[in-house]
Formats: sequence, C-alpha cells, structure tokens
Amino acid sequence: MPPASCSSLQSWPRPLAKPIICFLFTLVALTNIVFSQSHNHVVGGWIWSIPISDDFYTNWSGNQSFFAGDSLIFRFETGMSDVVQVSRREFESCSSDNAFRSFDLGPATVSLVEEGVLYFICSYGNHCFLGQKVSVQAQRRPPPPPPPPPPA
Repeated sequence: MPPASCSSLQSWPRPLAKPIICFLFTLVALTNIVFSQSHNHVVGGWIWSIPISDDFYTNWSGNQSFFAGDSLIFRFETGMSDVVQVSRREFESCSSDNAFRSFDLGPATVSLVEEGVLYFICSYGNHCFLGQKVSVQAQRRPPPPPPPPPPA
C-alpha cells in the first residue's frame, strides 16, 4: 500500500487533524532519514597527518560512534602520506608487510562495510611510530525507532 500523503487528507472533517497528521508523517520520514543514513567521518576531524600527540587519533576515535555503512575520510596530500589497512599485530608494530588494503591517492574514502575493529596506519617513513595510526570499532547500526501510534 503506498504511503499516505498530506494532500490525501483534504476531506478530513476536523480542522486540526490535517496539521497533526502531516506533522506525524514528516516526523516519521525525518526519523527514518536520520537513522538510515550513513555518516562520513573525517579522520582526526581535519587532516590525516603526524599528530601533535601520540594518543591524538585514539582520543578522536574514542569520541566517535562508527557504524557499518559509514565511511572514513582520510584527508591527505598524495605523496605526503598514505592509508594502509592492517591487522592488529601490524598496527601495534607499525608494519604494513601484509596489508589488507592501501590507499595512495588522497583524499581516501574507506567504507566500513561490516562490524568489527579496523586498523589503519600511514606507512611513510616513521609516521606510524609518531602516532599516525587509528583504529575504529564499527558497530551494527541500531534499527530505526518504531513509528508513532496512529492518532486516536
């Protein structure tokens, strides 16, 4: 059955019924948009580079909520940095010998296609040892809230 629209409520007898129903339709539509859309996260909030402190990217990711379907945006200048997805062991040792994926052209967009912890480093020089690495915990997106009950 196609969704009702506000224009189909022209024949309603009560003067406040149409505005209330239109408001409820709009609220449900906006709620579904907000909860179903993926989000783009600019890694570090600005640019992917050697951070001012070793825990900069850890603090940044700890203050974000990541969901499967979201994307990470790594903003960097090609030739100055890269992004390499690695295992936890490689993340901890700053190694990219067995990388899962590499992104050499900036800016790079990485889709979080599934739940789990993902690890990223910069493989240029000693950038990783200087803190240019980030891990993110992608969670299952919560279901949208149920629609409001019909007006009485």
